[in-house]
Amino acid sequence: MKKKFIVIFTISLLFFAGIFWTTNKILDVMEITSKVEFLGSDLGNGNVIEQTVDNELLFLVLGLDSDDFSGYSTEQNRTDTMILAKVNFETGAINVLSIPRDSRVSINGNLDKINHAHHFGGLKLAMKTTRDFLNLDIDYYVRVNFFSVKDIVDALGGVEVNVPVQVDVPEDNVHLEPGLQKLNGKQALQFARFRDGYIEGDMGRVKSQQLLIKAMLTELTKAKNIAKIPELLEVFKKTVSTNIPFSTIAKLALKAGNLSVDKLDAKIVPGEAQYINDISYYVPNKVELKALVKSMFGDYLLKGTEQNQINEYKDNNSNTTNNQNSNQNNNNVNNQNNDNTNYNGEENQNTQNQPERKTFNNNGDYEEENNGN
Repeated sequence: MKKKFIVIFTISLLFFAGIFWTTNKILDVMEITSKVEFLGSDLGNGNVIEQTVDNELLFLVLGLDSDDFSGYSTEQNRTDTMILAKVNFETGAINVLSIPRDSRVSINGNLDKINHAHHFGGLKLAMKTTRDFLNLDIDYYVRVNFFSVKDIVDALGGVEVNVPVQVDVPEDNVHLEPGLQKLNGKQALQFARFRDGYIEGDMGRVKSQQLLIKAMLTELTKAKNIAKIPELLEVFKKTVSTNIPFSTIAKLALKAGNLSVDKLDAKIVPGEAQYINDISYYVPNKVELKALVKSMFGDYLLKGTEQNQINEYKDNNSNTTNNQNSNQNNNNVNNQNNDNTNYNGEENQNTQNQPERKTFNNNGDYEEENNGN
């Protein structure tokens, strides 16, 4: 009897010690990762940062990339990846909308690439720009160092991905053949960053990132990986920051078992690549985007003053189109005048206003595009 008591006591002690250690570890992580980067009013007049729907979270994932292989990133880095996620912990449904980094949107009243917003004004401007662009009440963010993908995948023991194209990154000694295979952290990172092999350029990379997200979720929801939570928490501590309250996370975490990769719905902002003023952009299709946003995130649609940003975006796009048409008309008039002045059969030597022919490279960008864009 005494021996049985000792065994039960020891097991109970270890059990409660494990709970105590895990709780303190989570609190430690949340204390570091949770930061107040902005107020609700910074995102919109009268806005309050709060959970809108019970048992559900809407948050913007911002992946910061660095210019080298060090993984070091700062507040001035551009967002290489932007994904809007809605997770319902009751139904297990996950909705994901990828926003191409070259999306042409209004940033402080000027049309620019959406990935520049974080560079210009940090988290606050990146959040406000996305909020105005999609006309959604987005209050929460999860900002990660893009290189944290490597550590997360390694902590999970690798992820299985059906690689669609050949991936060659000699600088990091990563070479992947197309097909289903298990990727380690370094391979997963370069797979997520790779663009050169896709005919559709950055859109191909966005689709591959969604494949990687699904693969990581598949591993995260496996029962065998529960034991890896402490190691994953250490990774999050180093690479993740968020303004989602710990109390909210703790409450919803109890229902994390309901989440299912089979209920993952991943979409991309509809649009097309366009070349405007010697810069390549991804120009969203406003009509299709409005319908898509309503179907995926209808409970979070904004009303009132926020719509002014959408109207401003439309006006700016219209002005840009008008200016381009005007320039084309001027070119046509000049060409006609040149033809008239050479009516006597002399060869027209005029080369004024003749644009240089430009072509897309494998990245989906124009060859003459400035790297800074």
